[in-house]
Amino acid sequence: MSSTKYALIDCNNFFVSCERVFNPKLLNRPVVILSNNDGCVISRSKEAKALKIPMGAPAFQYRDVFTKHNVAVLSSNFALYGDMSERVMSVLEDFGYPMEVYSIDEAFLQLPSSEYPGAEIRSRVLQWTGIPISFGAGNTKTLAKVGNDLAKKREDGIFYLEHPGSVFASLPVKEVWGIGSQTAAALSHFGIYTIQELIVQSDAWIQKHFSIVLLRIVLELRGVCCLDLEEMAPPKKGIVCSRSFGQLVSSLEDLKEAVATFTAHGAEKLRAQYSVAGYMGVFVIGKDRFPRSASRALPAPTSYTPHLIRHAHQLLSELYCAGSSYRKAGIMFHNITPQEETQLDMFQASRSPDLMHIVDEINRKKRKKAVFFAAEGISSAWKPLSGHRSPHFTTQWKELLTIRLR
Repeated sequence: MSSTKYALIDCNNFFVSCERVFNPKLLNRPVVILSNNDGCVISRSKEAKALKIPMGAPAFQYRDVFTKHNVAVLSSNFALYGDMSERVMSVLEDFGYPMEVYSIDEAFLQLPSSEYPGAEIRSRVLQWTGIPISFGAGNTKTLAKVGNDLAKKREDGIFYLEHPGSVFASLPVKEVWGIGSQTAAALSHFGIYTIQELIVQSDAWIQKHFSIVLLRIVLELRGVCCLDLEEMAPPKKGIVCSRSFGQLVSSLEDLKEAVATFTAHGAEKLRAQYSVAGYMGVFVIGKDRFPRSASRALPAPTSYTPHLIRHAHQLLSELYCAGSSYRKAGIMFHNITPQEETQLDMFQASRSPDLMHIVDEINRKKRKKAVFFAAEGISSAWKPLSGHRSPHFTTQWKELLTIRLR
C-alpha cells in the first residue's frame, strides 16, 4: 500500500460563493453569474441548479425564469474571484502539504496515508475566507476526484475513497475525470456504463480499442498512480487573449486600443512564466461572425510589450476594412521558449526584461493597471458589458465594503 494519498479540494459554486461572502442577502437564494457581455450562465448556486437552469444557458432565454423565481443575476467579477482564489490557496499552503493548484477553484494535496485532515482543512478555509469547499481523497489523483464528487453529495463535504469497489458499481463512467462524452459514448457501444465495468477490462483490450490515455485513467482508478503532483505549473506553450466587445466596433482606433490591451496582457503572462514568444497572430471577428487572422514570425523572440504592440498593430492593419464592424478581437502567442534560452539577433538591440518586470510588480502590488501603455487607451469603448457587476471589494480602495451603523 502507498504511504501517501491525494486529496482534491474544490470550492463549491466558487463564483457564487465569492459574491455571497460580501453580500449575505444572496444566501439561500438562487444566484447565477454571467459570462462576458452578460451572455451566458457560467456559475450557479445549488438553488439555481434546482430550478434546472443549465450551465451555459443564454441569459436572454431565461429572463422570465429569473424574474419568476427571484434569481439574483450578476455579471462576472474576475478580479474578485482571482483574489479570493489566492486567499483560499494561501490557506491550503499553510498546512504544509505538497500542493498543485489545478484551477482557480481546485487544488490537489499529497497527504500521508495515516492523516485525515479533511474536517480541519474545510473548517479553516471556511472560517478564514468564507468559501465552502468539498474534500475528496484517494490513493491517486483520479480517485481523489471521484471522492470529491461524492463529497459534494454529503452534508459534511468530506469523502475518503478508501474502498473504491464499494461505490464503483453505481458510478457512471461518463463522470470520471478525463473521460469525455465521446469516449463515454464509445464505451457504451461495448456495454460499459459504470466504472466497475470499465476497470475489469484488460489492459490490452483498452489499448486496442481506445488509447494509452484511457489506460492511464483506468490504472489510476485501480489505485496505480500514473499522474504525479505538479507543484509548479508547466509553462504554457501557447497564449491567447481575446474578448467579445460590449458593442460593435467600427473605428480602427478603438480596435487598436483593444488589440494593444490584449497584447499587453499576453506579454504579462509570458513574463510571469519567464518566457518569450517567437510567433504572434491577431484575429478579428466581424459582425457577420466571419473570422479573419494574420500572423508573423517575430524578428527575435521577445516579451517586451512595446515591440509586441507594434507588431500587433501592423498585423491588424492587414485585417481592418474601413466601414466594417467587429464584435471580437484577440491575439495569439506561439513558439514560446524560456527567456534564458533566447537566440539573440545581432542586428536588433536586445531589451532588458527589468523594465517590464518593474511595471508588472507595480501592477501586482496595486492589484490593478496602475501603469499601462498609451496605446491601450483610456476610453475603452470596446469593453464588454457588465451591467450587474458587484464591486471589487478586495482589490479597489474606492470599492471597499462599507457598513452603515445606525
